[in-house]
Amino acid sequence: MFGDYYQVRDWLEGFIPQTYTAKNLGLERIKYLLKLLDNPQDKFKSIHIAGTSGKGSTAYYTARLLAENFKLKKIGLHLSPHLVDLRERMQIFESLKFKVQPVLDRVETRSGSSKFKDGLMPMKRFIKLFNEIYPIVEKIKKDKFELTPSYFEILVAASFKYFAEEKVDFAVVEVGLGGRLDATNVLRPKLCVITNVGLDHTEILGDSIEKIAYEKAGIIKEKVPVITAALRLRSGSSTTEKALKVIEKVAKSKKAPLIKIDTQNPPKSLKSDTKDYLVKYYDMVRHIPQNFALENVLLAISALEALGFRVSKLSLKQVLSLSFSGRFEQIDDRVIIDGAHNPQKIKFLINFLRKFTVYSSQFTVILVVAFKKGKEWQKMLDLLVKNLPVKMVIATKFYAVTDMGRYQAVDPKEIKDYLDTKYKIQDTRYFNNSQEAVFLALAARRSASNQLILVTGSLYLVGEVRTVWKLPEFDN
Repeated sequence: MFGDYYQVRDWLEGFIPQTYTAKNLGLERIKYLLKLLDNPQDKFKSIHIAGTSGKGSTAYYTARLLAENFKLKKIGLHLSPHLVDLRERMQIFESLKFKVQPVLDRVETRSGSSKFKDGLMPMKRFIKLFNEIYPIVEKIKKDKFELTPSYFEILVAASFKYFAEEKVDFAVVEVGLGGRLDATNVLRPKLCVITNVGLDHTEILGDSIEKIAYEKAGIIKEKVPVITAALRLRSGSSTTEKALKVIEKVAKSKKAPLIKIDTQNPPKSLKSDTKDYLVKYYDMVRHIPQNFALENVLLAISALEALGFRVSKLSLKQVLSLSFSGRFEQIDDRVIIDGAHNPQKIKFLINFLRKFTVYSSQFTVILVVAFKKGKEWQKMLDLLVKNLPVKMVIATKFYAVTDMGRYQAVDPKEIKDYLDTKYKIQDTRYFNNSQEAVFLALAARRSASNQLILVTGSLYLVGEVRTVWKLPEFDN
């Protein structure tokens, strides 16, 4: 049995697949495990969120806004992957009063229970939870090996068991990969959300927008309302039109009310099923420091409104003063870390960086990057180099274990070679240690006060380098 966090982590990592393909997806294993755990997923109300980009921050803001509703006591939040601490995947927020602090600072509670510090469960509770799950999983492994759950599936089951035992009023659950065959798709939610659809994980989900949209739309349940922001862009986009048609078809077949939210245009062009309240909040939301997440915040508000909750401007202001770790996080003076890991997210990052308060035409950028294998990393690099005043690039790698296996980072020398062949950047280097890469960036910046360090390309990279500034507390 487990005595500390590291023993739990090491045991869980033994269930990571050696290789990850479409064959690894499926609901048979998770259903069997949950059955042995007395089906905790049926014991709480939920909101299920899928999408190519923004589903994590949409889930985060939805959960925090729900926690600010005076009628609710506890809100669960399931996210993946975690940055540093496994407990990040299974958080609980209690209704508390917040003290609003300056831009990008963490908001601390003024009063209330300290049971769930920053949403994380106490470590003793975490170890107890997995000591209860351990014998069940090991028995499956011994008696029904073909139903042995994966790393991700065990963590999903643990989240659901935790939420059920804590009697959360709602749980906001982010899909891991795709939707239709994702382990989280055992829920019978009160609301489904599909943020958007783009080409990502094509080797697993399919090589076309229609195929990927079908997988995302797989979370839609019979007669359960669904909200989507996968609309046609103002400039016109055949890919988003194709995705929306798939979502509409699936929703119609399930008799699920479909609410289409246009979060990408100003109020005068907001043609949505819920235009009135979106316009009401738009002027306030677009001025917040975290307006890089504008679309996700509006989608979170739409989710609450669809469930009959009225979002007050005060609670919105309080929640939006919170930073979402690893997502355009100003971790230090002129150091920004962001887990953008596909071209769509990189575009959002670039657009916001151009508006960032410390950014101006005289600033140059030191870029620290690492990418997960299978991602369109060349396209992401092209976007960064062509659209930002990049003077130095330090390519690196992460060693963090992913849900899909170990050693998933692109070789940093391959990244450097690509840049040297295609671009004339003043300085390109590579390091096999991500923290060493960050220390070099910090040292290089000392010689110039007009340089901004940007760390991006993967949430796994961000989680690894974030510990340079903030160490996790595994002993609480």
